[in-house]
Formats: sequence, structure tokens, C-alpha cells
Amino acid sequence: MNVRRYRARDMRDAMRQVREQQGEDAVILSSRRVDGWLEVVAALEDGAGPEPVCAQETRAPRPAQGVTDRASGQAQGSWPADPELTAMRQELRDLRSLMTRQYAESEEARWAARHPLAAECKARLIDRGFSPALAGSLAGSILDDSSPEQAWERLRARLSGAIATHRSSILDEGGLLAMVGPTGVGKTTTLARIALRQIRRMGPDSVTLVTLDSQRIGATRQLQAFAQMAGISVRALRDARELRELARRVDDGHLILVDTAGQAPRAVEEESLFAHLPPDIRAESWLVVSATTQGGVLRRVLEAFQKAEPSALVLTKLDEAEQLGEVLSVLLDQYLGLAFVSDGQRIAEDFHRVDTGYLTGLALDGPDTGARATGNARESWAAERIAEMQPPRRAGSQPRAARSAEPATLELIQPVGKGRYATH
Repeated sequence: MNVRRYRARDMRDAMRQVREQQGEDAVILSSRRVDGWLEVVAALEDGAGPEPVCAQETRAPRPAQGVTDRASGQAQGSWPADPELTAMRQELRDLRSLMTRQYAESEEARWAARHPLAAECKARLIDRGFSPALAGSLAGSILDDSSPEQAWERLRARLSGAIATHRSSILDEGGLLAMVGPTGVGKTTTLARIALRQIRRMGPDSVTLVTLDSQRIGATRQLQAFAQMAGISVRALRDARELRELARRVDDGHLILVDTAGQAPRAVEEESLFAHLPPDIRAESWLVVSATTQGGVLRRVLEAFQKAEPSALVLTKLDEAEQLGEVLSVLLDQYLGLAFVSDGQRIAEDFHRVDTGYLTGLALDGPDTGARATGNARESWAAERIAEMQPPRRAGSQPRAARSAEPATLELIQPVGKGRYATH
């Protein structure tokens, strides 16, 4: 490597000397002020650039050979950076960032001037918590000759159609269904709600509750209280091995609902709960997330729980969320579909299969002005609950009359405190 040191009045003079002596491929390694001069060390790979010119070049006197050698050794080691040059580079980076931002804002302003209605809709979406990227994508479909009402309805239709849903056959065919997710999102309550739906459809002997949550105080007692009221069994297991043994012993069509311990995103286990399960046993994991979770946190949760290999999402606490736009922006950016949502504390009445129109109404119009969409969703959910009272038919099977009965006390089970339920 050809390393040289130059002295110049300023950086422009130094760059001229470097180009003339070592060519355009030379790299400045360091610079500093020495006795009023700017001292620059430049290097060039051997074989690159022009041949060195004669000593009559118009530059500062060439230092002695020993000085050049010392400069070479310092350049290859840790030569101190010139603070003025470092500040100059930072100023250039800041200037580039400012110009990029100003250009983007100028483009945004020109787009808004050409499409005022779309720009207004985009602003409304962002105000409701949607990410700027998603808001821009949705608003890009707005026609300039539309009315504000037509534009908003078009947004509603696009958003409703973009929400992925999931309808699994495991509730009809039986198998292992585990609820996974962070602490406090409502996994245990979701498990009880799914169990109640199954009991209403197929009878209490079609469901077994299992808990693997030995960490949270009162987790087992909470399930035991519900199981006793519902007339079903609950088992506390220690690990996945005991769960596999239980799965081998149950009848075909039986549903085992598994409650797991809450895990922080950074502490999710590397191996799926069903990693070593025999292939003839149906098994799914559903990831339970809360609508009150911030968008950045929700992204980390979804990414971390990919290790659990979930097949669907359950979205809880819709009634507690101030805005759904932020949550939907994240959910629309991933592959899992929504299976169920919950929007209240009542075990049965506030747990529903996903209605994308209802979610869209809450996100775009809020709980106050979205009453029409909410009412339609409630009616469809009521009709669905009536339809699901009938057990599913399988090919070649006979209806199971014994399982169609429903304990009368299940209709109005209400939570009255931690781990306790009451009937009315």
C-alpha cells in the first residue's frame, strides 16, 4: 500500500494534491491541524492509480523517508481522526437527511393537491391509529369524483376484505388445541369460552381442560372453578410428555383444551409444544393477543411466538382499546388469520367468531358512531350461536343425542372475582 502525507492550506488544496499525486482511487485515512497547516494522510493500493510524478509538484515539501514510514505505520494502526472532518461528515449526513425529508414532504404536498379527497381520507385513517403506509395504500383507491361518503364506504369495504380470518376444523373433529401468548392477554378466559361453546354443541363429555401453567398463582383454581360449574374435567399436567400420553388415550372427536403459561416475547421457548406429537393426532396452537397492545410490542409478540407455530389468532379486549387502527395495521402485515374476538367480560355473550365488518366499523367509526355495524354483527353472532347448538355431522356418523344436552347453569356463568364464578 502506498501511503503519503500532505500539508495544505485547506481541504480543497489537500484533495487536489492527493488527486495529482495518487489519483482518484486514493483514500484519505486521517487529517489534523499541525502548526497552522492541514495535514492529510492518504493511501492507495499497490498497482492502482497513476505512477508517482516528479518532486517538482506544487505541494508542501515532502517529508523525510522516516517520517513517511512512521505515517504508514500509524495509518495502518489507529490514526486519530480529525474532529473538524468528523463534524463535516456529520453535517453532510444531516443535510442529506433534511433534503430527503423535504423532498418527501414536497411530494406528499403535490399528491394532496392533486387528490384532496384521498388526502383527507388518509389523514382520517392516520388520526384513527392506522400506519401512514397502510393509510396511503387504502386512500390510493379513492376516486377523485367520489363523494366523501362514497370514499369512506370504499375504504370500509377494502379494509374489511383485507382482514384475514381463520375457521378451523379442530373444533368439529377434536384434537389438541392450546392457547399461547404473553401474560395477561386472556388465555385462560379464552379457553373457558371455547369450552363453553363446545359443551353447548356436543355436551360436557366432549371436552377436557388441561393446564400447563404452574407459574401463575391461582391459574389452576380458576380453571377448576369453571370446570366444576360446567361439569367437565380439568387436569394439571407437568410437561408436553404427559400431554402426549393424555392425547393417545382420548376418543376420536374429543377436544383437549390446553392452557399454557404466559411468556414474554424474549423468553418464548425454542421448541413448539407439539413438536414431538404423533402425526395421527390433530393439534393446533392459537396465539391470544390483546387489542390494547401497542403496535411495536404486538409486532415483537407475533415475531417471537412464531416458534410456537400458531395457526390462528384470538383478539381479546376489543372493548378496552382506544383505537383499533394501530392493531389492525400490524395484523394486516402478517399471515395469521383471526379465529375469535372478545369484547367484554361475559363468558358466553362477549366471545364471537370474527366479523370483519364489525372490526372495520370499530376501527373507522369508533364504538359510538359504529352502532349500526355493531348491531348487525350482534345479530349475526346470535344467529351463529343458535346454529352452533347443533353438533357437527360427520360422514357415516349418527347424531349424539346424549351430547346435545346443555346444563342449565351454564347460560349465565359470570366472573365475580379471581378464580370464582357465579350463576344467576
